[in-house]
Amino acid sequence: MTRAAPPFWIKMNSLMWHSLFVTLIASRTTTANESSLEMKAGSCDISGVWRNELGSTLRVKAEGSEVRGVYQTAVESARGAAGLHRTARIIGVAGNGTQPAVSFSVLWEKGSCSAWLGQCFILRDGSQVLKTFWMLRSVAESLADNWGSTRLGEDLFFKT
Repeated sequence: MTRAAPPFWIKMNSLMWHSLFVTLIASRTTTANESSLEMKAGSCDISGVWRNELGSTLRVKAEGSEVRGVYQTAVESARGAAGLHRTARIIGVAGNGTQPAVSFSVLWEKGSCSAWLGQCFILRDGSQVLKTFWMLRSVAESLADNWGSTRLGEDLFFKT
């Protein structure tokens, strides 16, 4: 017989996730590699081909607020987790403005999913970067295995 979590714990779990996302969005961390990336006025275009620091490739087409494309990962949480070609279709949204916020997600072939949340910036030299936080949710075999199924990190994508 399984026992349902009390409503208080369900609400607390929901509040924890909400707090985590608010914290990630509001944080303004800068790494040594980013300290030289000063912004320049202009308009950031989400559409195009982007590559992150690990070699993953993002091919995106933004039409209005809708973002669609293909993501090819260079890394996996476990061998084969992203599927044979390590490629998945993305769907997301992008805001308006010269340096819009963007969010996109993928569903991997083996059932895990990833989501990125960030912003497009224009640098002083005119190049564009996507600064993102990501979350990977791997499929757990059971509730007992759930504890290690979610990972968080950062990516910096450069437009190619």
